[in-house]
Amino acid sequence: MSHNIFDQGSPAAVFAAVAAGAAMKYMAGFMFPRNRYGYVGRVGQIWVYPFKSFKGHSVQEADCTALGMKWKEFIDRHWTVATANGVYLTQRQEPTMALITPNIMGDQVELTAPGMEPITIPVNPTVTDSNKSKVTIKTDTVDSIDCGDKVADWLCRYFKRTGLRLHYSSPSLEKRDASKAKKPWTHPAKPGDMTAFSDYCGYMVLSNASLADLNKRLENPVPITNFRANIVVDDCEAYAEDSWSSLQIGEAQLRALDACTRCILTTVDQEKGVKDKKEEPLSTLKKYRLKDPYGPKPCFGINFTSDKPGKIRVGDPIYAKLH
Repeated sequence: MSHNIFDQGSPAAVFAAVAAGAAMKYMAGFMFPRNRYGYVGRVGQIWVYPFKSFKGHSVQEADCTALGMKWKEFIDRHWTVATANGVYLTQRQEPTMALITPNIMGDQVELTAPGMEPITIPVNPTVTDSNKSKVTIKTDTVDSIDCGDKVADWLCRYFKRTGLRLHYSSPSLEKRDASKAKKPWTHPAKPGDMTAFSDYCGYMVLSNASLADLNKRLENPVPITNFRANIVVDDCEAYAEDSWSSLQIGEAQLRALDACTRCILTTVDQEKGVKDKKEEPLSTLKKYRLKDPYGPKPCFGINFTSDKPGKIRVGDPIYAKLH
């Protein structure tokens, strides 16, 4: 079954798109059987976003772990800001989160933000009875470490809000199981597909060709950072990632879950911390990237989970099995 998503236009345009997609799928199947891996592209960029909705790090190599991309002491989405009632906060509500930069300074993490003095917190604070707390991500409430009053006050002053706290998912604390995620559609996550504070799973994969196709449709092109992908793929066709069921990169193996459905966060300028007034690129994505069973949110990129850990590097060849 084809998993490509085609333009919604005239019958002739739809027919042409379907025919083109079928031809691409046929050629891919001819080049390598669906139950075997074949070359589909190369790792163009690797991104790690240790703090949910803060600025990420573009790195040359990283470890694919069961819980997400790891670089140095940072693991993807293992810190999150939460409101006074313990619910996670993102750029959806506070777009200037994009302007906070975390950097590792020995055994400390330094946070910098416009108009603020830098502040440091431990990279891996010890879990104690006094700092153990709860945080809610989506419909899951899990244990975390409360990172203390000093950084809480710093965040409250930056956002001009009260009651904010910073939470950390220490290695010894419970993680979230993607198989328990509640979605309007049936999703294929299995028990043991774990993550910390990401919305759903450990990895998001997107190709530069897909971004280029989107940008051709936009008055003002957007960078890849609007979509906060972990692995950005080069040397493939636009939306080729829609058809990949599993990936092999070096020793690492990743399994596709479902399409990444996009929200208002994609409209945040990651360098300015403001939402686009015309809600671009989300508005344009809605014109041609809607797909059953995902409803009114457009699909752009694919959610993946880890089946086997391993180090990956920019430039590594990517091999895939097709749906």
